[in-house]
Amino acid sequence: MSDNRLDRKRGAASQHSDNEESSDEAEDEMIFYEESSESEPELECELWDNDCKLLEQTQPARSIIGCHLMATCANDPLTQPKKRIKLQPNFQAELNEPTFKEDLKKSWTSNSPISNKHLEVITSPFKVCVVKKLLDNPALLDDLRKRLYEISFNVRNMDLYEFFQSKDLKYLTSIDSIETVYDFLKNDLMKWIASITGYDLTHISATCSLYSNTDYLLVHDDQREDRKVAFILYLTDEYGWETKDGGSLQLFSKDQNGQPLEVVREIFPGNNQLVFFPVTNDSYHQVAEVTSLNKYRLSINGWFHTKVPPVFDLPLYKPLENSLYSRDCHHSKVVDIDLETWIKEDYLNGKTIKLIQSYIEENSEISLKEFFRKESLAAILDNLQSLDLKWVKVSPINRYSYEIADSSTLPHNLERLLDLFQSNQMFRLLQRYTDLELANGRASMKFELQRWTPGSYALLTEYDWKEKNELDLVMYFGCKDNKRVIGARTHYVTIEDEVQNALITIDPEENNLNIIYRDSARFTKYFSKQSQCQCFYALICAYSE
Repeated sequence: MSDNRLDRKRGAASQHSDNEESSDEAEDEMIFYEESSESEPELECELWDNDCKLLEQTQPARSIIGCHLMATCANDPLTQPKKRIKLQPNFQAELNEPTFKEDLKKSWTSNSPISNKHLEVITSPFKVCVVKKLLDNPALLDDLRKRLYEISFNVRNMDLYEFFQSKDLKYLTSIDSIETVYDFLKNDLMKWIASITGYDLTHISATCSLYSNTDYLLVHDDQREDRKVAFILYLTDEYGWETKDGGSLQLFSKDQNGQPLEVVREIFPGNNQLVFFPVTNDSYHQVAEVTSLNKYRLSINGWFHTKVPPVFDLPLYKPLENSLYSRDCHHSKVVDIDLETWIKEDYLNGKTIKLIQSYIEENSEISLKEFFRKESLAAILDNLQSLDLKWVKVSPINRYSYEIADSSTLPHNLERLLDLFQSNQMFRLLQRYTDLELANGRASMKFELQRWTPGSYALLTEYDWKEKNELDLVMYFGCKDNKRVIGARTHYVTIEDEVQNALITIDPEENNLNIIYRDSARFTKYFSKQSQCQCFYALICAYSE
C-alpha cells in the first residue's frame, strides 16, 4: 500500500475543484514525499522518531530576511552581503498589564466567560482561552514559518489521525527562529499561563504540526500522564485562513455518561493566535479535515506538564448491544436458503474451495472477487437504498462514528442476506474454506450492516482483541470504484508491540468477500468529505469456533 499520500489525495480531491491552477502553484512551492507509516498516538514526542520515515526537504533554503548594505557594496542583489536579524519575541503589551492579568485570572478561576479585542475565555463545553494576538512582533513568526517549511517532517498516520509532524522542538534548536520561539514558550509563556491559571507547570513538550488537504485529527481528550495544559500557536501565512478551508479546532459537548456528543464550538486558525485549555475528563476536541487544496494548516502545539499527574476519571462506556464489540453472539440456524441462488458457481466448486482453503492456510486472508451473482447483488443494492430502511448512529464518537441498519425495518432481500450469513449452509461453507470448526453447532457469529458517509470512522477500542481469534468476513456495496473513496480503508494491525503495524488493508470494493482469520485488531480510517463516492455500505461478520 506504499504510495505518495499527498499526490494521491490531492489528485482525487482536485476533481471537485475549479481551482486546479492555484493548487498546482501551491504544490510547486512545497511538495512533501512520504512512505507509508503507522504510529502509536500515545507515544511521547521524543519517541516518535523511532517508528516513522523522514520526509526529506525538497527545496533549497529560502533567502534570509534582513540585509545590511556596506558603503562599498555593489547594488547587485547576488553580491550583497546578508546578515540574519535575530528577532526577539515579546507579548502584546496589554497581556502583561497588571489590571488585565488580574481580570483574566478572576475570569479563569471563577469560570466566567469574557470576550474583548485581545482574548476570549470560553467556559462551555469546557474552559478554553483564545489569545487573538500573542506576540507584538509577528515578523518573527513569518521567519519561523519559512524555517519550518524547510525542515523534515514525519508522517503521522494511524486510526485517530493523519497529518505531518516535526521532531520535538527541543531537538531543532540549532535553527535560530525555532530556538527563539521554543525558549519563549517554555519560559515566558509557561510562566504567564501558570500565573493566570494557578497551575504548577514544570516543563513543556512541543512540536510543529502540518495539515495538508484531507488531513485530520479525530476526537480525543489529550489525557496522558502529567499533561496539564494543551496549547496551539497558529502560524498561518499571508493568505490567511477561511471557514471553507476546514481545519478548525472543534470543541465537543458530552452526554450523561461523560462521553463526547457533538461539536458545539469551532475555533479557526489565525496567525499569531494562541489557544490553550486544561487537560480534563471532558476536554474533547478534534481538528476538522482540511479541505483547502493550496493551504497548509501550520502550528506549534503541545502541552505544559505538571509535577503531580492529574487523576482522570474514565467515563462509563458500554458497547452497543448486538454489535461487533459486544459479547452478544448468534449460533448457526436452519434457514431455507440455497447458496447457488446467491453465490457465483465458481466459489461453490470443490476444486476452487480447495484452492481457497490452501491460500487462507498460508496467508490467513483472501479476497473473493464478485462473490454474489449479479441478480442477488442488484436486489441487495436496491434494498439498501430503500426509504423504509432506518439507520441508527453508533457512539461514542471517540471510538466510532457510522450508522447501522435498524433490524426491525429491514426489507425482505436484506433479511435474506443476513439469514444467509447466519445459516447452517454458510457455516459449513466457511468451514470448508478455512478448515475451522464452524459446523459443529458450538460456533457463533456476530455482525453489523453498516452505512458509511463522509466523516465516518471506526477507531481502535477497548475491545479485547486477544481474547479469541475470529474469522472476519467483510463485504462492501454501493461503490463500484474504490478510487472514488478517500480514506475509509479497513486495517488489521498488531497489538503486541508498542507501535501498531498494518498487516492487512482492505479497500471498500463492491461485491468482494474478504475473509480474514485474525489475531489482531481492526479499525477503519476516516472517510474523507472530499471523496467522489458519498456513500457505501459494509457487512462485517465475525465468526468464532
